[in-house]
Amino acid sequence: MPKTRKPVSTVVPGAAINPYALAELIAGRRIDWRNVKDAPRLLESILRTPYEELFDPKFNGPLYFGFELDKQLRLVPKRSPLLDVRIPIGANDLNLPIDKLPAIACLADLGPRYQVKNVGEIPVERAMVKDNHLHLVLRLPLHMHLGQLAHVFTPAVLAKFAPDPKTTGKSKDWTPEDAHWDDAGRFFNEAAEFFDPIQGAVANCYFIAALSAVAWARPRLIRHQTRATGQAQEAFTNIVPFYRPESGGQLDKEIEVTDTIVLNASGNTLYARSSEPGEIWPAIYEKAFAKYKTGITGDHPDILATAWGDCVWATAILTGGSRHSYGNNSHSAEELWDLVRANSMSRRTFNPMTAWTYSSGDDAPKKVVYADGNVVGSHCYTILGWDYRDGRKYIILRNPWGNTEATVLALTGTSWLYDISWWRPIDTAVNDGTFAVEASAFKQYWAGMGVVK
Repeated sequence: MPKTRKPVSTVVPGAAINPYALAELIAGRRIDWRNVKDAPRLLESILRTPYEELFDPKFNGPLYFGFELDKQLRLVPKRSPLLDVRIPIGANDLNLPIDKLPAIACLADLGPRYQVKNVGEIPVERAMVKDNHLHLVLRLPLHMHLGQLAHVFTPAVLAKFAPDPKTTGKSKDWTPEDAHWDDAGRFFNEAAEFFDPIQGAVANCYFIAALSAVAWARPRLIRHQTRATGQAQEAFTNIVPFYRPESGGQLDKEIEVTDTIVLNASGNTLYARSSEPGEIWPAIYEKAFAKYKTGITGDHPDILATAWGDCVWATAILTGGSRHSYGNNSHSAEELWDLVRANSMSRRTFNPMTAWTYSSGDDAPKKVVYADGNVVGSHCYTILGWDYRDGRKYIILRNPWGNTEATVLALTGTSWLYDISWWRPIDTAVNDGTFAVEASAFKQYWAGMGVVK
């Protein structure tokens, strides 16, 4: 058992968008990612960002549009400057900054490009000597970087996923441009399962991770509560309950929503979806949560209002339980592993648990490069349980994107967890977002974890 320590509230709000859903939003169609030979390179092409820079907000990439790192390296809401960038009508690839490079004949020519008087102030990303040459890698200045991104991330595209503090959540009847609300399937195919919730093109990883945690540890709390609203057989509405944290299950609000969800012009889901085709319960819960947060009385809440939040709090409003948060830096790897085991039976968590990463790899006590471990910064994960192999202690997690699994000190193979009445295999070799990392890696790359009892 772990040593007795007072839990510390160190939850880092999660605000990372699912890049796969974002790429589909931009492409305007569903992409079969499992059959894409080189998914990272396709993401780079669509999102105009190197794959190794996608998972940390310090690079100002698209997964964190609508937020910025403050001086304390905390991710906070901030209107994206791209909303104010306009591309001239008829612009083409010659307008990209790369066409200006031949005009640079000496270092002094960089001054006007970087808008500095002293070129010695320009930071160098990397320097390498090869043969008789010194190769310097410089990051583009922000105004040029935004100019590149604006060719893809137009104001119309940004309005679908990048929250603007001035307008987000203010609409009483919200519908994104070139999108519509429609009934896209059945509430359940069978029942709520932990792998069902998949995050869409909005930065609410904390809520989707919490939804998965509850579906895993307390599956009977995810219920289909519906009633007829007319004589037609298709006219129904749903009730989704939200509870008061630390109340022992005392109801806060019951939110009523219909089965309509946001679809793009091609009929594909923009935001939360299920891993099972034709199932919509994660989207209905997300819609109800948006209505809960905005307080509107209509049926079309602003889904972007769900961006950025606390996964432990989200778990508590889904259950009414009490929150316990633990900062990884205050505990040893052994203690963190024991905390998971203390909330598990037969290796499976019976209390819903989540975990979160630092806002940036630079904010970790021992700085980490999130791309090196395929871990996402300012992101929330579900904790499923634990394993022990060959003297190594593992923590089993799930990425709410349904893919992008950590590779640092990861377990390869199948873990067997007792799921209430049967032994469930968790195959870490399948790219479905579930993986296991050694407790030492969890301590280094994740900022903390929480449990709701």
